[in-house]
Amino acid sequence: MKRQIRSLTIILAIVGACGSGVATGAEIIAHLRVSAPNADLVDVPVHAVIELPKRLTGARLEEIKVKITQLSDLFKTVSVPGQLVLNEKEQLEVWCVIPRLEANSTSTWTVGVPVLVYPNTDFGPEKAFSWQSDTDFGEKAFSWQSDDADYLDLLFDGRKVTRYMYAYDTSSPQRRFETYKTFLHIFDAQGENLLTNGPDGVHPYLEDKILYPHHRGIFIGWSRLEFTGSRYDFWGMGGGVSQVHQKFLEQIAGPVLARSTALIHWNDKNGEPIIAEQRQTTVFRQSDPIRGGGLLELRTELKAVRGDVELGGDPEHAGFQYRAHNDVDSGGKEVKATYLFHDDGVDPKKDIDLPWAAMSYRLNNQQYCVLHMDHPSNPRPTIYSAYRDYGRFGAFFTHTIKSGETLKLCYRIWIVGGEMPSRQQCISRYSAFVDCPQVKVLD
Repeated sequence: MKRQIRSLTIILAIVGACGSGVATGAEIIAHLRVSAPNADLVDVPVHAVIELPKRLTGARLEEIKVKITQLSDLFKTVSVPGQLVLNEKEQLEVWCVIPRLEANSTSTWTVGVPVLVYPNTDFGPEKAFSWQSDTDFGEKAFSWQSDDADYLDLLFDGRKVTRYMYAYDTSSPQRRFETYKTFLHIFDAQGENLLTNGPDGVHPYLEDKILYPHHRGIFIGWSRLEFTGSRYDFWGMGGGVSQVHQKFLEQIAGPVLARSTALIHWNDKNGEPIIAEQRQTTVFRQSDPIRGGGLLELRTELKAVRGDVELGGDPEHAGFQYRAHNDVDSGGKEVKATYLFHDDGVDPKKDIDLPWAAMSYRLNNQQYCVLHMDHPSNPRPTIYSAYRDYGRFGAFFTHTIKSGETLKLCYRIWIVGGEMPSRQQCISRYSAFVDCPQVKVLD
């Protein structure tokens, strides 16, 4: 699904462009002041609502290359690719990922779009700069790919990053087992092997070769969901319930981020929805993609469509979860998952409202770390189930959604190859999530 702004086209001076000495430059369309919080940040997504010049009419947003450059020492210029996105209010936002921000620092950045500049035209140095290829400004980008009706792949520069599993097939007990819930798979840095678990074709009641095969990738559910006096299992998906993908509401992709929003119905055994979910997944570009994984932000809206819904269960059978690949369990002791928390002495079985939890595990002779971040706007108290050595962990809470109302949730997940990052690195990533830099558009 491609999004457009009505009447948006870059007016290029094409006449005489060939052989006339016309150079490609960039027109500055906005200045941004970025103020960092009290923490050093790395690969931090930032955005601001901007306006485009009136003469830019008609082009697709995806076709407009954006360059964002820091105004600093002439010989230490930092430039990153930008991306234009329409937000939920139909406002135009410019996004970028800034490689590094020092704590409490303030920096100024220009937002430029390419134009053709005639040498004899008084364009002014404050309005244009050379559009050089000193780094990648859109040549490498995210893209969507779907080969069948079972899943949607996200690629970056041709390499698989995520796979959203959304098929629903009741043609046999086996197929229903494989498709009774939607979830997100994560690929390794090469885009070849999955880091996350799936059903892998084995029904647990026929031949249980996979440990807890209802734990799948990044997923959400509650084992004791109560509705109209009855209890439903939207964790192990017993009793004929299902999470059924209805349609995609949004799909965008560019050099900075990729975003999809799906409408998912949490249905009872008769196929009637109890909850209508809008699940938005955003994947951000990172400066070191070869380490694998990436930075994901997951926002979901759970609407009670037919009456009050009580979300219940326990930390091991409910909430927003990540499950590592089954081979973490089938390997030896050296591959088992270990955990890190924001402070020494944390007991996840007793302590509540932890800001984040990090898990490290070994798979295919490589070490991986997953940082699971819980936004403070989510319901409280929250308990992190972060102690299982086979690699399933996540955030759990109970909550009642009144009929017709919507519960909004927000999480970030950072996945990186290599040894467990330091506690300070994890704290920095969390700070970028909850104390994100302030961005002001300058006049």
